[in-house]
Parts: sequence; C-alpha cells; structure tokens
Amino acid sequence: MSERFHAPDPPDGDRYVLRAEEARHLARVCRYGVGDRVEIFDGRGFASLATVVEITKDRVELVPVGSPLLEESAPCPITLATAFPKGERLDWLVEKATELGVTRMVPLITERSVVDPRASKLERLRRTIIEASKQSRRSRLMGLEEPTRWGDFAITAPDGVRLIADPTGLPPDRWPEFRHAAEVSVAIGPEGGFTPAEMEIARDSGWQPIRLGPCILRIETAALAVAAIVLAHHGRES
Repeated sequence: MSERFHAPDPPDGDRYVLRAEEARHLARVCRYGVGDRVEIFDGRGFASLATVVEITKDRVELVPVGSPLLEESAPCPITLATAFPKGERLDWLVEKATELGVTRMVPLITERSVVDPRASKLERLRRTIIEASKQSRRSRLMGLEEPTRWGDFAITAPDGVRLIADPTGLPPDRWPEFRHAAEVSVAIGPEGGFTPAEMEIARDSGWQPIRLGPCILRIETAALAVAAIVLAHHGRES
C-alpha cells in the first residue's frame, strides 16, 4: 500500500505539487526520491497514484499515473454538531469522526460550553483531519466549521433527519426512521447537557431527542456512537 500525501492545490499542467510540511515529509521523513511512486489526494474526492518527478527544498512535484482511484464515500451525508470536550479528548473525537466518514463537524457554543476553540486550535484540528484521512484512505476531507451558537445552528441545520442527544430522549429501539434520509444531523451538548431553553429551541426546530442507553456518556463517546449507528444503518441499505 502506497504512502498517501495531501495535495490540495489544483494541478499545474499535469503536475501536482506538495509544499512545506507535506513536501518535507515525503522527501526527508519517508525518504522518497525522483521516480518513486506514492498516492496523492486533494481532499475533495480525487486520489491517484503518482510518480515523483522533482524535489526541491520545500516543494515536490508529482505526475498522476493511470486512472483516478475510486472514492469510497460514506453512505449518507452526516453533520456532527457538538460541544467540544477538553484537551486530548477533542483531538481523539476529530480523528475518529474523520475515520468514520462524518461529512462535517460544527463546534457548538452552548450555555454550558467550556471549550470555545480559537482559530489556531481549529487549524491544528484541520491538520488532524488530514492525517486521519491519510490513515483511513479517505479522499474527501471532513469539513470543520467555525464555532456556531446552538440557537443559530438548530434553525439552519440541513434539511433531513435531526437527532439531538438527551438523557430523556427515545431509546434506540424507538429512534425515528433515518435509514432512507438524504442527510442526517446529530447534535451533542456539553458535559452538563443542553439547558431546558436550548431543548425547547430543538423541539421547535424539528430535532428529535434520542438516548443511547441507561448510562450518561461523555461528549466524544456519544458523538461517535450516534454517528456510527446512523452510518451503519445507511450502509445496510446501500
């Protein structure tokens, strides 16, 4: 299996270019040279085997070989809107959501939120998404949006099935039908949960409260569990 590298820029003629960190990783860490073959992907669905044709200090040029590789996409678009946990738990959540095939993640600002990620943190998390995409052989990057207040997102979320995690919500055997939904949105609150006022906004905006079982789950556990269930059910129908 070829090493994968992220080449986000459009090709210059027939050449794709790796820059900065990606170029250094190919040439200095992996020690590939001119004539070697690797895999490149642009993060928008394109992936291909490619031959290294030129290496300079912070730049590597490659030429695609053969037909583009088949994109393995998730069975349905899923938006994961979640309050962010602290520290390494956040990195783990972003990494695993990428591996699962979540389409995009929206950091939620809620009344009980304790983490409001700044631009530098989001940029580092986008690098985590790239690395997780390499490992999972995903060719389309998970989107990571700017932090959004719950009241705004609840109203403007994509049309389709809207699920919100709540300890008093419907148990798994009574969840609403979502196997044939064109798109699914999942909302996960902070450690203290959504407030009554926020749950009222959810109900008024068509969100269905659900729970995963008798135990209260941490943010990252609940987020990934719901996403995995939704994607698994869609996968059976494809």
